[in-house]
Amino acid sequence: MRYSHANFDQGNGGPAFFPGLAKPRTVRLDALPEPDQQELRQLIEASNFFQLPQSTAPDRCKPGQVHYTLTVTEGEREHTVCMEAPVKSQALDGLVQCVRRHIRS
Repeated sequence: MRYSHANFDQGNGGPAFFPGLAKPRTVRLDALPEPDQQELRQLIEASNFFQLPQSTAPDRCKPGQVHYTLTVTEGEREHTVCMEAPVKSQALDGLVQCVRRHIRS
């Protein structure tokens, strides 16, 4: 699979959330070193990302509640999954943490 990029948005909630400052960020896989590209591809596959339901973020978050929106693009195919933190699936949480790590670097 040749994934081109992953978009990540930490939605509302959480202690460091400031409306208007939390903008979606993009990780371009082709801009990463090959080992990092391989890690992201493996995590996308391990989480069965493209088979996950396109769940939606809650209309109202409880104070301090955080949700993430992750979109992965592969050629013409794109899939978005919205999830509450903490992410219950270990494989999906690994993908989220990896994407977050690359956004910060």
